[in-house]
Amino acid sequence: MRLTLTCLSVFFLSSLAAVPLPIEDSLDLRIPVVDMQDYYDDARRESFLDTLYGAMTSVGFFAVRNSGVDPAAVRSAYAQAEQFFKQELAYKEQSFVPELHGQRGFVPGEVAKNNKRKDKKEFYHIGRETTLPENIWPTQPGFKDTLRHLFEELEQHAAPLQRAIISTINRHASKPMDVDFLNEQTQNGQSLLRALYYPALASDEVSIGEPPIYWAAPHTDIDLLAILPYATAKGLQVELEGQWLNVVVPEDAFIVNVGDMLQNLSNGLFVSAKHRVVAQETNQDRFSMVLFIHPYDAAPLDPLPACIEITGGVQRYAPGTREEFLWERLLELNIAPGLLETYAKTGHVERQMEYGKESPQVVDLLVKNGLASEALLSKLK
Repeated sequence: MRLTLTCLSVFFLSSLAAVPLPIEDSLDLRIPVVDMQDYYDDARRESFLDTLYGAMTSVGFFAVRNSGVDPAAVRSAYAQAEQFFKQELAYKEQSFVPELHGQRGFVPGEVAKNNKRKDKKEFYHIGRETTLPENIWPTQPGFKDTLRHLFEELEQHAAPLQRAIISTINRHASKPMDVDFLNEQTQNGQSLLRALYYPALASDEVSIGEPPIYWAAPHTDIDLLAILPYATAKGLQVELEGQWLNVVVPEDAFIVNVGDMLQNLSNGLFVSAKHRVVAQETNQDRFSMVLFIHPYDAAPLDPLPACIEITGGVQRYAPGTREEFLWERLLELNIAPGLLETYAKTGHVERQMEYGKESPQVVDLLVKNGLASEALLSKLK
């Protein structure tokens, strides 16, 4: 059952920032909170799973207390990130490799899907040391070891959480799944740790503009899950029932949100919520960390039979692999146009079209470049 704004404890902000947001006035949303200690307690486990299921099927965001992640690992990573991002651009660009399309190293910015203006942010990507492409490391002492340590800490936190997610499905399905299904997909997956820097904005940048300047424009995440330790400033908002709401969590909690891949895998049972980051105060930097949980490239993201059953018995999302869905997103963002011919041969866009989930941008690219299949052209007619 989808929760309404009122039963999610929404209330008006008592005082907004001194400068207007680049949108209508926003509300606060206290997203559902789960405690991992409850997950391990037989007496409280069912209540934990109820809250988790309700959060993932309604708003797509929830907060996690007692994650087991070492707080010192988070603090050290933020210190290293701030030191790096405050360096001169020439130094940071030594870790920027355009040919990697943002998969590793320093990235000076990006444009969100369906947006034209580049976000006002910088970030740094690291992946698993055993996967390709190889990580890129700056010369800054301590950066490599600290960020690698945080990656490992957050990934360990993801493992019990993914078991809990499968447990919520099993409680509503006639045939239980292996609780380690997601962990087997992600154990050697293409997860990414992103360290983010949102530079302070002046009052004229934060005030209403057309289009507005975002730290991160409205978007959904392409991954299975995104796990975010605390950020150093407010700004994260989620769209719910047509309104933008400030995400409010306890200070000791992490934020977790559902990504597009999990929405596809769950046949739409779990919601990949649109969210953004907006500056709510002038002249204040913001730093954040996020681990994007990804499966391995060939992992099938076909809707799970258990989720099809729960959502009414009709498949509503297309089959495909993690790699195919990622390529589609990269093409939508015009990050890797060289993938177009390879993607055209997968048949993914045709499968997406069967369920009304095709990307108009990618379809347009295929047609304009003479790469649309006869099947695709026939469907377009």
